[in-house]
Amino acid sequence: MGHYFGRTGKTVLLTIDFGFIFYWLLIALNLIPHEWVFQNYDDPNVRAWNWSFLPLDIAASITGFMGIKGKGNLALLVISSTLTMVAGGMALAFWGIQGFFNLGWWLPNLFLFVAGLIFLVRLVNSQPK
Repeated sequence: MGHYFGRTGKTVLLTIDFGFIFYWLLIALNLIPHEWVFQNYDDPNVRAWNWSFLPLDIAASITGFMGIKGKGNLALLVISSTLTMVAGGMALAFWGIQGFFNLGWWLPNLFLFVAGLIFLVRLVNSQPK
């Protein structure tokens, strides 16, 4: 792992992976205050859209955790980084289409998109040419 991302990158990846799990625990236990949820959260279709991210986010976490073991598993790290980038990008695209702009939701998802992209670039550049 160290030669792919370094100590800081590993910390960021672990934070993201634990963050996905923490977010879903908050959602499942209904612990996010209603005034903090995103626009139209009470709409059943929007809730279903949000829940559709569960498998994506958990897959990103599992492949991330498995990928950082030892010196790192390149294939799993690529999968985790791709899923992380896609999760953030899909949320931003949906909210952009909906016209919902709230920094409390946009910044974390922009972070997921950018972090996943940076990790992918680093992984590609770590390979011999």
